[in-house]
Amino acid sequence: MIFAAGLAVLVASLLLPAQADLRATLVERDRTLHMERAQEHRIDRYRGFLNELHSPDEHTVQLLAMAQLGKIPGNRQALVAPGEPGDTQLIEAIEPVPEPFVDTQRPLTRLERITTHPKARLWIIAGGLLAVLYGLMPATKPS
Repeated sequence: MIFAAGLAVLVASLLLPAQADLRATLVERDRTLHMERAQEHRIDRYRGFLNELHSPDEHTVQLLAMAQLGKIPGNRQALVAPGEPGDTQLIEAIEPVPEPFVDTQRPLTRLERITTHPKARLWIIAGGLLAVLYGLMPATKPS
């Protein structure tokens, strides 16, 4: 039994740090995919505006004229968010609103914290090896 317990501790001390590295890699991958989707959305909006410039309608021409002249027609008002300047910016009209990345990583368990901590991991491995060696020792014969 001691041999099996020591072996289980050794396996846990080897597998859990690898699993923590895998989880960190997956979070980084998810963050990169989120940024890539945001950039694709941004490029699609710019591409859509460029296509509108090839065959402009009245709204596109007015937006471009307002951006170039920095003016708003007399019969309209600028939609200005509180704390923002009152000028019309073409890039701000095209630029999408960024969505924040939400990390869905679960907290580490106590065993994962112990096996990923450098000093504690050394003691866990030493204890597991000691238990394996003790379990391999031959049983004593009753006298």
